[in-house]
Amino acid sequence: MVERHKTALTRYELSKPVKSLLEYGLLTSTTSFFDYGCGQGSDVRGLKGLGHEADGWDPVHRPDGQKHHADIVNLGYVLNVIEDPAERVEAVRRAFELTRSVMSVGVMLYGNDITGRPYLDGYRTSRNTFQKYFTQQEFKDYLEQIL
Repeated sequence: MVERHKTALTRYELSKPVKSLLEYGLLTSTTSFFDYGCGQGSDVRGLKGLGHEADGWDPVHRPDGQKHHADIVNLGYVLNVIEDPAERVEAVRRAFELTRSVMSVGVMLYGNDITGRPYLDGYRTSRNTFQKYFTQQEFKDYLEQIL
């Protein structure tokens, strides 16, 4: 069995998707933020520390977190670690249902750093985690099809 909980990183700075939301002015002090699949909660803590309204939910690290609507919903690097394609679709749809204005979805793209052995439609890593990689076009088509 794949051990998804091992994929949640401990970060000491905001993730790239959240930094981009701030950089492009989509996430401001007047917008609410919800992190769907927040892992260990680094983005939520970091944004709260900056004075933003931020909350999150994660099935392993924050299962008691309340899922709720927000201006911006982040689904950052969640889809890559879900080995079940139907569950991936469900995650996108549930996150989208909570979104009032912007849904940010970050995924791992194919590159030179792919490790592991083929497993289902992705790769099983040496740490017994799962990684699904996308091309940009594949991911664009994927989201358009689901939503």
